Amino acid sequence: MMKKIWLMIGLLLAAAMTGLPAYAAVAPSYDMEEIIITADAYRPAVAEDTVNVKLVTPGKATTIPEILRQSAGIDVQSRAIAGDNQDGTVKLRGFDARRYTVMLNGRPINSAGVMGGQYIDWTTIPLNTVEKIQIIKGAKLASHGNTLGGVINIVTREDAVGGNLNLLTGQNGRYDYLFNYAGKAKKLHFEVAANKTGADAFLRNNDYDATQLGVRLAYKANGADSFEFGVNNTEAKRGYIVANKPGNPYGVAYDPSYPVSDGDVLSPGGGAWAYPQPGSYWKKYNTYYDFSYKHRLASGFWQITYWKNDEKRREVNVNGTGAVTLDRTVISDRSDNFGFNGQYTAKGHTYGYGAEYKRLRYGYGWYDYRPAGASDIYPSQKVNLFGAYIDDTWQLDRRWSAYIGLRFDRFEGRRDDSRATAMRDFDASAVSPKLNFSFRNNAATTTFIALNRIWRAPSMAEYYWWGQNFSSAVAGGKANPSFQTQLKPEKGTSYEVGTEHRFNARYTSKIIFYYQDIDDYINFQHVYPYFCYNIDRVKVWGAEWENTYKMNGASRLIFSYTNQHTRKVGTAAGDTVGLGGELDYRPRHKASLTYMYDKQPWQFRYSVNYVGRQSDGYSGPTLVIGGYVVHNVAFVRELDAKRTIGVYIDNLFDKNYMEQYNYPMAGRLVSVAYNQKI
Repeated sequence: MMKKIWLMIGLLLAAAMTGLPAYAAVAPSYDMEEIIITADAYRPAVAEDTVNVKLVTPGKATTIPEILRQSAGIDVQSRAIAGDNQDGTVKLRGFDARRYTVMLNGRPINSAGVMGGQYIDWTTIPLNTVEKIQIIKGAKLASHGNTLGGVINIVTREDAVGGNLNLLTGQNGRYDYLFNYAGKAKKLHFEVAANKTGADAFLRNNDYDATQLGVRLAYKANGADSFEFGVNNTEAKRGYIVANKPGNPYGVAYDPSYPVSDGDVLSPGGGAWAYPQPGSYWKKYNTYYDFSYKHRLASGFWQITYWKNDEKRREVNVNGTGAVTLDRTVISDRSDNFGFNGQYTAKGHTYGYGAEYKRLRYGYGWYDYRPAGASDIYPSQKVNLFGAYIDDTWQLDRRWSAYIGLRFDRFEGRRDDSRATAMRDFDASAVSPKLNFSFRNNAATTTFIALNRIWRAPSMAEYYWWGQNFSSAVAGGKANPSFQTQLKPEKGTSYEVGTEHRFNARYTSKIIFYYQDIDDYINFQHVYPYFCYNIDRVKVWGAEWENTYKMNGASRLIFSYTNQHTRKVGTAAGDTVGLGGELDYRPRHKASLTYMYDKQPWQFRYSVNYVGRQSDGYSGPTLVIGGYVVHNVAFVRELDAKRTIGVYIDNLFDKNYMEQYNYPMAGRLVSVAYNQKI
């Protein structure tokens, strides 16, 4: 495999250096991601970052987390080189997927997060149709509720014409075959995407293959009315990580050809079938639908939106002889969401309003092979979330602008099957005011100030495990801290101040300080015995510093630094799952430096990413992962106006490191890519 890769690199470089036709006079377009945190000419009252992704049919990134790695305030912790998708894979300002919102073109796509499903399934988003990613950190906006960390809005290309074919091959069996095409037929705009990605197992048995098909249609009926419909289907198969350690844990003989690592455990456990063996896997079938109707007014718009998520997972385990010990299918998500929102402008004010109704659901499953003691598969609970808001973005004068908002949220949790006798009714609601100011000190400097009330209701998994343990004084041989104790939503206040300054035509810098004080934080890890209870308080604070320096017309440097702190107060004495005094896997320091060179026909990227020391208490005693530095390099060569080739080297110096304890990451990985515009 290695010889084939180096042979392909040699052929591509030879083609790049010789016999190229004259390239077009227009500015070149390259087929690799370009991460730029920009300072827009107009700064709104709410500070936001934008990750601009130019012609995103990337040479090496297969998911949104890969794009977000170098952004300040975002932590990425993976266990695999492709398709990793856990609830803690991406953290926004220290908060996991339960505590921030992800949107696709302004429509939320967070899922139920039960029965093996994820709160956010990054693998279902076709990356080669993405134009940019907007990041609003912190719960600043009244339009988005039930969040602490903020909002990540993924924006796909609009009115694009043409397409791309991208082919990538790399070490460890890495491959990407990506196709997308967009066109117009009078008032109708369409875009289709067909992708296949995968990689061999680096950790034992953890191979990955996925196929993705997507269609998006937009119809402009007239100057005022437009309709949009999208459907995206993903089929993904991944081998469960098999624990690979000397001593044959769980009856699995050690295989020295794979790294020493821990393994997956199938939920909810309860027998030998819960520990994966070589040949075990899960296969997921996910279809996401969304629809919107938008009516434009002379000074604004209103729109109706709807999305629905259909997902099922087949989970298979085998024993040492290859005989099936578990074969079950779970209907992991049947959620949907109705939304209405609008906006209009009058006399320096932009008024917004809206409401949404989300139904979090999952369904009945079945066994093709049922192990002894396994329980029936049925939906124990259902959750309804209702939210409504009004807001006003007000241009007070030439220097001051303000954002004022008010949001109402209601949570309703109920039993969904008569057999789920442990589930208890749960009702909660809150009103959350939002206040943000932006002040243009001068032509080069803008200052931001924010004060916001935050509120979050329990996730589906938190609601379930609180109900399951409510009547048990002891769980897992330990005193249950939630015994006959009502679970409460999280609530608190967030504070933020920051400034952005353009020192000269070359150098721009932005720094933000934030502090969040959260009462009744829900302490829960999806680890046995699944304690779920409120603790007194969690505090999250830190600073984010972003810099752009243009060295000349072709070169620039991007530098970001994140400093974050967390503190937990009130963890139960007998709860040893997770750290007692701080949140797990929150590195104190993170820094990224990227050099970018763009001069026709070459594009070059060199990035250095540092992640500081972090701790993990999920396994009981505190475990520490030391800090690490990873270097990545990329070369892209334009062959002509429609073709590019690229060579990518991840982990250039073959660093031994891990992002999650006892799950080593791969060493140096080389890949090559070819892109053809259509």
